This record gives sequence, structure tokens and C-alpha cells, in this order.
Amino acid sequence: MELRPLQSSDAWLLHRWFNDQRVLEDLGAERIDFCVSMDSEHKIVERIISDSDKRFFIIHDLVGGKDIGEIGLDKIDRRNANAELQVIIGEVEYWGKGYGQDAVRTLLAYAFNQLNLHRIYLRVVEYNSRGVECYKACGFRVDGRFRQDHFHKGAYRDALHMSILREEFGE
Repeated sequence: MELRPLQSSDAWLLHRWFNDQRVLEDLGAERIDFCVSMDSEHKIVERIISDSDKRFFIIHDLVGGKDIGEIGLDKIDRRNANAELQVIIGEVEYWGKGYGQDAVRTLLAYAFNQLNLHRIYLRVVEYNSRGVECYKACGFRVDGRFRQDHFHKGAYRDALHMSILREEFGE
């Protein structure tokens, strides 16, 4: 597995992944633009690439030679040395095989060693057990709970706020 910088030509991948209900199911996103046009997706990708407070990458499986997901740092705050981690494995057949953990660990090494960040945080819905376990395995700790954060499948559901500090990485 390797991470390569997000490129304009990746818009079609993101368009496909973010229009797959199976992929969106466990995100509990505050706002998802479902079924955006390809033109809109290109504009979104261009905004991401040009924003200095973001660093996004495509997760590439070296063995299979396939792009399988996206991972990145959003809201990079240089003054306070923190950023929000976002990750999605868009190819369903790659779920539960450790690619997410590898990608998260690789991105954390980049964030702490290259960008000199101190803290990486994220929001994950409580029912995304694969995600929660992945983050815990990578060293993230639960900071708190957003009670009844969003509506999902007929009920209000909680989300967790998790973070990892530089000195906790690799413990």
C-alpha cells in the first residue's frame, strides 16, 4: 500500500465512491453531496488540491495495482499544530483487510514527522465498528461523545471524537 497525492484526474474515483450507498452507510457525515455531477466533483477536487489547509492522498494497493480509497488531513491548523483526519476505503472488497490501518499509520507518520503536527483528531460514528477499531489500533483515544449527533436508520445516533498526540504515535 502507498499513498499518492490526490490529482484532478481522481475526480471520477471520488465520484464513484461517494455515490455508492454501501460506502456512505457508516460515515454518518454531517453533509454528503450524494449524486453530484462529474463537473461538480472536479470542482471539489480542484478546491481540495489548491487549499493549503488540506493534504489529501489516494490509497493505492501495490499488489493489486488498484486505487482503493482516499485519506487526508483537513483543517490543518499550523498555529496549534493539529488537523482532522478523514479516510474512506471506497472499494468494498478491500474492507476489513488492514488497508485502512496501514493508510492511517502512514498518514500519521507524515503528519507528525513531515508536517510537525502535534495532534490529529477525527469524528467517527459509534456504529462504524470497523472504523472505531481501526483508529484504536492506530493509537487514537476517545476524547468524547457527540450525543444524538445525527439521524440514522430511524433514530438519533452518537458520534465519537477521537485523537492521537505525537508522543502517543507508535506506543
